[in-house]
Amino acid sequence: MIDFSNTLRSPAGVQIEAHWDPIENTANNLHRSTKEKFNRAKEQWKEPIDMTWEQWLEVFNPGPAHALKNYNTADFQVFLPPSTVNVGDVWDLDPEEILPLLRQFHPSATMRLPRYGSTPSDQEDAKACLRALSSEYADIVFRIHARFTLDASIDAYLMPAQFAGHLIINRDSGTICQFTLSLPNRNSNVDIGAFKTHDIGFVSRMELCSVSEMQPESIVWEVAITEEEADKKFQNALYKFAEVEWTPIEDAVELAKASNRPIHAVLLFGALDDESC
Repeated sequence: MIDFSNTLRSPAGVQIEAHWDPIENTANNLHRSTKEKFNRAKEQWKEPIDMTWEQWLEVFNPGPAHALKNYNTADFQVFLPPSTVNVGDVWDLDPEEILPLLRQFHPSATMRLPRYGSTPSDQEDAKACLRALSSEYADIVFRIHARFTLDASIDAYLMPAQFAGHLIINRDSGTICQFTLSLPNRNSNVDIGAFKTHDIGFVSRMELCSVSEMQPESIVWEVAITEEEADKKFQNALYKFAEVEWTPIEDAVELAKASNRPIHAVLLFGALDDESC
C-alpha cells in the first residue's frame, strides 16, 4: 500500500497550456446553421434574443479562456488518493477542486451533468486510478465528465464525451513531471445544443498539458496495469451495464439458431460508455 498524502510538497509552479480546436463537423450541422434556420429558431425562442447570425457562428468555437496559466504544485493534490492504495485501485475525485483547471477552457465549466428519464438528477463523475509505480515515479490516470455553457441566453452548451488524463509525479522530489487532460480522439467526441436542439460532433483537440521536457516513456515501471485495463475499471465504476458480458453478433446468431429464439437488436449512434451519445 502506498501513501501519497505528502507527495506533492514542492513549491515549484506548473505551467499549463490549453488547446481548443474548432468543431470540425456535426451530424446535423448545428454549429454552422444557415441564416434562415437561425432566424426561425430566434423567432420561436421563449425570450427576445439580441444576437446576430454572425455571432451565432462563433458560439461553438470560443477557444480557451487562458492559453497559458500558472498553477501551484498543490493544485494537483486533488488527483491523489485520500488513503493508501495499490496499483489498480480506483477512487473518487472532488469535482469542486477540479473545476479551476477546467475553467482554463471556459469560465462556465461545471461537472454537474443532467440525467434524463423518469427521475432526472444531476450527477458528478470523476475517478482516478494508480496505473503504474516505480521506486521514484507514479502514474495516476483519471477520467472526468464536464459541461460548458457557451451562451446561457439560448441554452447553448458543449459537453465533451469525457476527459481522460495522466498525472506523473516524482515521489522523491514532490514535483509534477507531466500532466495531461484531453478529449478522446475519435470521430464523435462532443455533444452540443442550443434552442433545445441537440447535435453530436467532433473536435480534433481539446487539451490541457503541462509545459515539460519530461519523457515518461523512459520510466521503467516496476508494477503497472495497461491503460486499457485502467479504462475498463473506470467503465465498471461509472456504468453498471459495463459489467455485462457481451456476446459477439456472430456467436449470438448461432446461439439463436441453436435455441430457436429471436434476437432483440438495438442500434446505437455514438459511444455508450461516455457522454457522447
